[in-house]
Amino acid sequence: VLREMVDDDQALLDNPGALARANRRFHKQIHLASHNRYLVQQLDLVHRSMALMATTSLAAEGRGEIALSEHLAIVDAISKRDEAAAYRALRDHISVAFVTRLKLDSKTKA
Repeated sequence: VLREMVDDDQALLDNPGALARANRRFHKQIHLASHNRYLVQQLDLVHRSMALMATTSLAAEGRGEIALSEHLAIVDAISKRDEAAAYRALRDHISVAFVTRLKLDSKTKA
């Protein structure tokens, strides 16, 4: 299911809003697959806060392609049941998105 989501999201690269919605669905699917109710609740709070932001980091030049390649790395690690690789891929994905968000915010506030 996750791999199909990443494949389908390729068609949304020219539409940051639609890609952002697909991105939220992808992350939600991973959260639900964890079967950890506490994690799902906490991440839902984070996503609600992020929804208040005016723009998505996926609107940054090239970020959509990068995010989808990061999603694919996450899916590959999960499918191989490689916990360490999945952790690294998720950590790196979140870090790159955060840095991208900081850069976007610094440009809009300058």
